[in-house]
Amino acid sequence: MDANVQMTILAIDDDPVSLRFIEKLLGQGGYRNVRTCSNAADGFKTVETAPPDLILLDIIMPDMDGYEFSRRIREKASTRDVPILVVTGGAAEANEAIEKSFQAGATDFITKPINTTEFFARIRSALSIKQAHDRLKKELSRRQQAEAEKENLILELKDALAKVKKLSGMLPICASCKKIRDDQGYWTQIENYIREHSDAEFSHSLCPECVKNIYPGLKKSDEKAI
Repeated sequence: MDANVQMTILAIDDDPVSLRFIEKLLGQGGYRNVRTCSNAADGFKTVETAPPDLILLDIIMPDMDGYEFSRRIREKASTRDVPILVVTGGAAEANEAIEKSFQAGATDFITKPINTTEFFARIRSALSIKQAHDRLKKELSRRQQAEAEKENLILELKDALAKVKKLSGMLPICASCKKIRDDQGYWTQIENYIREHSDAEFSHSLCPECVKNIYPGLKKSDEKAI
């Protein structure tokens, strides 16, 4: 099944006969996700709530004509990329309507009476463009997210490197008690200093030399238990 027929189409026309005809024609073409509005104001609210993949738009409507509708759609960031297929009247006024429609932001047009072959060809073209735009937008978003993650990783690495550098310089240490003097001039236990300047944790034990000094009578076989 053509992926285009799964996309959402909104038809806006104040003539109920034309609206039913377009809805029926789209159904015959396999398009099931079709919504309709009988005036531009309601159509605008519908687009704001849930932007469709394509708008089929009549030009002459009482509350808001198709030109004003198109301009408002193009002014909003959330809807400016939705393709608008204008359905114009007879050939006599078609040229002027087409020019004004493009100036207002229409993507394409079709004249009445509707030629079904041309109608579906223009719909497929508009929906294919919308699909391509959505893929490009998704890829751009993915790359922006990857770039943001890369920047965060760089910051984390810089922060980790800064912590390592704090422990790689010259550290004043007491020759007797082994305390370290920090940047503020205070003396602190070496394990406290390292814990504050790194992620290291300490597990206390006794080395063999200290075991002999502290427990001179301890058997060698018992040293491993300490």
